[in-house]
Amino acid sequence: MTDKLRAVQVEPLSAEMFRPYGRVIEYGGVPGRHYVPEAFDRACDLTSPSLWLRRVKGRRDLPMLVRHLERHPYSAQTFLPTREFRHLVVVCAAQADGNPDLSTLKVFAAGPGQGVCYARNVWHHGLTILDDEADFIVVMSLTGKGEDDVFMDLAQPIEIHDQSGVLREAKGHEPA
Repeated sequence: MTDKLRAVQVEPLSAEMFRPYGRVIEYGGVPGRHYVPEAFDRACDLTSPSLWLRRVKGRRDLPMLVRHLERHPYSAQTFLPTREFRHLVVVCAAQADGNPDLSTLKVFAAGPGQGVCYARNVWHHGLTILDDEADFIVVMSLTGKGEDDVFMDLAQPIEIHDQSGVLREAKGHEPA
């Protein structure tokens, strides 16, 4: 007999709700410099800052299953969108033993122009695009020893839903 899947609802991404997991980055086209010091949070001995571009193709529709998570024990990881598109941000805290605390799992709908900086050791799902394709600038520091990424398959997948209509409301803000 299969256990019933745990279902999590999507909620809008806001700085206040995301604070336990990192920082929301919203540029909004306002002139001037917009500093993101959290992007450089890293263990003292990490000396290899890294910046790369990541293209993600393939729109995802809901409901969807989250089957695995990842975290970065030595560095924050920042995702800055290069244009306006929507994506999901799936996060949870770590337990004292480092494993994901699934009781804290949240799913946020990032609107056009919103990026995130995941704090060190915050578990998160890979990039999930709600529009056709997306490009991100990614910033983190690396040890160079192959231990920068920790991946975990979940014993039971988690189903993501949008029964409250958060994504339907955001559709009016989709890029043309």
